[in-house]
Amino acid sequence: MPKNLIARLTRNRNARLRKEPTTNPTFTQARQRLYQEVLKKPQDAWLLSGLAILDALLNNKETAISEAKRAVDLLPISKDAREGPDILASLATVYAWTGEVDQAFSTLGQLTKIPFGVYYGDLKCAWEFEPLRQDPRYEKLLAELAPKD
Repeated sequence: MPKNLIARLTRNRNARLRKEPTTNPTFTQARQRLYQEVLKKPQDAWLLSGLAILDALLNNKETAISEAKRAVDLLPISKDAREGPDILASLATVYAWTGEVDQAFSTLGQLTKIPFGVYYGDLKCAWEFEPLRQDPRYEKLLAELAPKD
């Protein structure tokens, strides 16, 4: 359920990709609802990482990064090797959307080396990494992850 919630809340990303104002009521309403859920379940890394992504999309940089880091602390890879990488990928997404490109690539680099991390298809198709696509390091990372014949 939390993964689906995050996906539903971030579907309206086209507004952000078109550089429309961040006062989009859909994002702000979704953020308020999700924030209320986080208040009820402050130890839920999924809810917190979803909130962090929304805050990144709303240009709340410091808040987004803080929330994403806290989510990683709540559910580190060392505690959950299956779900932890997804939470770390959310941190990479937050870094990407807040202009912290070096940290985004550093985090993605970690995720390419672990099971359940980031794979070629994730980088190639996922909207989350759109802000990184113009960086030469993105193509290099794609080449490293590309299926080998």
